[in-house]
Amino acid sequence: MSLFKIASRSSPLALAQVEEVICDLKQSVIPANAGIHYEVLKFKTSGDKDKSTPLTKSPDDFFTDTIDRALLEGKADIAIHSAKDLPQNLHKDLKIFALTESLGDKDAWVSRVHWKDLPSKARVGTSSVLRQKQILQLRPDVTIVNIRGTIEERLQLIKEGKVDGVVVAACALKRLKLESEIKDIFPWEGMPCQGQLAVVGRQNDQKLENLFNAIDVRRRYGKVILVGAGPGDPELITLKGIKALETADCVFYDYLVDASLLKYAPQAEHIYAGKRKGEHSLSQDDLSRMLKEKAFAGKNVVRLKGGDPLIFGRGADEIQYLRSYHIEVKIIPGISSATGIPSSLGIPLTARGISSSVAFLSGHEEDEDKNHPKPINIPKADTLVFLMGLTKLNIIVSSLQKAGWPQETPMMIIANGTKPQEQIVKGTLSTIEELAQARDLKPPALILVGKNRDTLTFLPRKVNVSRFFLHCGTHPDMYGHLGKILHWPMIDIKPTSMSEAQQKDLLKSFESADIVVFTSCYAVEHFFRVIEKPGHIDFSSPKSQCVPVFFAVIGRRTQECLQKYNIQAAVVAQEETAQGLLKAMTQNWDLKGKRILFPRSSLPNPFLKDALTALGALVTEITIYENTKPAKRDLPLVNIEGVIFTSPSTVQNFLTDYGTIPASWAIMAKGPVTLKTLQDAGYPHAASLS
Repeated sequence: MSLFKIASRSSPLALAQVEEVICDLKQSVIPANAGIHYEVLKFKTSGDKDKSTPLTKSPDDFFTDTIDRALLEGKADIAIHSAKDLPQNLHKDLKIFALTESLGDKDAWVSRVHWKDLPSKARVGTSSVLRQKQILQLRPDVTIVNIRGTIEERLQLIKEGKVDGVVVAACALKRLKLESEIKDIFPWEGMPCQGQLAVVGRQNDQKLENLFNAIDVRRRYGKVILVGAGPGDPELITLKGIKALETADCVFYDYLVDASLLKYAPQAEHIYAGKRKGEHSLSQDDLSRMLKEKAFAGKNVVRLKGGDPLIFGRGADEIQYLRSYHIEVKIIPGISSATGIPSSLGIPLTARGISSSVAFLSGHEEDEDKNHPKPINIPKADTLVFLMGLTKLNIIVSSLQKAGWPQETPMMIIANGTKPQEQIVKGTLSTIEELAQARDLKPPALILVGKNRDTLTFLPRKVNVSRFFLHCGTHPDMYGHLGKILHWPMIDIKPTSMSEAQQKDLLKSFESADIVVFTSCYAVEHFFRVIEKPGHIDFSSPKSQCVPVFFAVIGRRTQECLQKYNIQAAVVAQEETAQGLLKAMTQNWDLKGKRILFPRSSLPNPFLKDALTALGALVTEITIYENTKPAKRDLPLVNIEGVIFTSPSTVQNFLTDYGTIPASWAIMAKGPVTLKTLQDAGYPHAASLS
């Protein structure tokens, strides 16, 4: 390959980074390109020359400016940087050709003593504002000293007694063969892209971009999609949001999201990231890190958020964090509760002659002291919409009063808008607090304020006060004839992680089977996800079906799932139980000596296998999907008439979370095994569903 010129800073660390990239390249490119010829051009950047300006006051390109100019002027072909030193906004004519694997993102403590032995008021040297904050969280008694310079110059400060120790990137010490200087490793997360190297070139240099693409770790990254789930009603998610769920490997969802939406991602790992005032399942830092790690592992991640991802949430923080690691992030908008809930009630936030302006406000400020809540700055608008404001209703009322809004100003609180448990309280500025307290409203809630009495009078539909049935299984639409069904899934379905060897064993078992048995749609879907992988069997058309195997299934729904793969079940049990399937199979086949493949869930239910084996069949059971308990949720605040359990696991998981089934509820069970589980648990009055 012809000679290319590499621009680099002149420090020993920068030159070691150049050699590391070239070594990686030589090990990765095809043998024909192994002869790599290059010249290193050394530059001093503004950050190298100016060692007095604090990094907080330095320009974005402090450590790349002269190198960027060399690339743009054609004096160099590529530049190699520590990735964390790149400007936040790279010049429009430059491009990152590659990011290397991280050598480690931890920070190291270099000193004569270990961190735990550091005396009070010790002088700790660092140039990073983030590190200064992290240090003071661990040891507020130490003194921070702003330092600059190369690694060697920073270590020299310790020898000269100017500081008691310094905090530096552990990877820098490793690259300079100075690992012996490390006394301790800090527990916190390092700077974004710490430990990674970046290869930067000109936008139109396709030849060099293709060359360095071989060492670009971003090729293995997955992507993160922030999806707005809407204001609460699961039917208000967008079609694009559903498509994202259908292709996700991992879904993070919060407490404002209806858990029934997870049915669109049965193949994905489901992680509850519920965040509500005073009750966080995951801290924001932990959540962001988990999103990053899943993307680094090549997963397609959906972050499912209530409402719209970028309205009064942490969506912008998550986007900024992920993009700082060069992870692809996409956003699928959702219907915000701020507009969707009023619209669902027929309340126009703007209307001709009544309201020509609307303002949206958050009831809580970032890092607000809950013991000393701040008054709210009330903007000039005809209609005000407060999100997350129920616990600060008194502050909202007093702020409106101080802003001169009359006592007769109409106000409305809508709790759990668009959900079956929706509650509405209407009042005025002078009465709303008392009315809300009398109804004992719970978040999430929207607070509407109108400037005149006509603003909030549009309420064409009646508030739903019907009684509901909780459905604890996976297909609530089957029971709409009973009344209003509130889907409350007590099982979480996801595919079993199968190695390549296990997938081959499954394929081999399928090809040698006489009969394949499916007892649920999930078994069908997850089975064919494996079977139809590239190099396996293609069921895209009826002509491709060359395997002489019969299929036996439970019920119409499982039969319809099978038909999606152009397959007709030979036996369909109308009685949707294992016993019903056994009966249908024995009526159609002599099972003695038959090789039967039974892809199933992770939960033990030996009846069908034992019964088939007793009839002389050779049964191979394979766990194809996991059936687990979802995160506990507070029961809905509605008039519940009864509860529907569809499997023993839905019963067991409900009792694990809630301890008991209220005596006033009607209890219904699908199938004799579920019914017996309820009876054994002390509910003899449970009724069977056909």
